[in-house]
Order: sequence, then C-alpha cells, then structure tokens
Amino acid sequence: MFKLGMSLVFAFISAMVIALAGLVSDVRLMTVLLRSLIGFLVAGAVVWLVAFVLEAKELVGFDRNLELLENPEEEEPKSPEEYEAEDEASAAEAANQSAEMQTSDEENADFQPLTSNNLKHMEAPSDH
Repeated sequence: MFKLGMSLVFAFISAMVIALAGLVSDVRLMTVLLRSLIGFLVAGAVVWLVAFVLEAKELVGFDRNLELLENPEEEEPKSPEEYEAEDEASAAEAANQSAEMQTSDEENADFQPLTSNNLKHMEAPSDH
C-alpha cells in the first residue's frame, strides 16, 4: 500500500510540474493536459517499479510490519507495594544528591563574583 501511495504522490507532483511548465510556455490547453496525463502515468509507473525492485532486492522494506524488540505482554504487572518501593528508592537517591550538592556549595562558599573594582584594567598601547 505504501508503494502505491508513494507512486501516486510522485506522479501527481510530476503532472503538476509538467502542467505548470506548459502553461508558462503558452502551449495549448489540450497539449498541456495530454502531457500531464502521460507524465502522471509514466512517473507513477517508474516510482512503483523502482520501489518494487528495491523491496525485492531487500534493500528497503516499505510494506513490512515492524517487530518490537520487547514484548510488554510477557511482563507481569507490578503491585502497588513495588511501585511504593521504587518511589522510596528514588526519593532516597534524590536526598543523597541534594546532600552532595549542599556539601559542594559549602566548599565553594568563599567564591566571590567579579566586580569592576577588583578587575585589572588594561591600557591601549600608545602609537609613537
């Protein structure tokens, strides 16, 4: 189904490009419509054929269904107690991380931001 949709999209685009080029060059309307129809059929057939050959050579798989690596149906649902245990473990881990952040903040307590008073001002060299 994907190959058919892809070929129809490319065929429509090619027909519109052919029609636009014909209308810009002041060709008769019947000639533009006939060329657009032929371009639609040829482009659709070519794209469908290329997609068919690529899939037959197994270079791409347009219509293949994806196989999931993990099957969630095999896993048993967790009980509320297991969820609570996971929540408590994550809360304890977050508390440990916040304690580590506080100790690192205490170590950097002597940090002072730069101000204009403690910056060394440079002078431009004079041209002599």
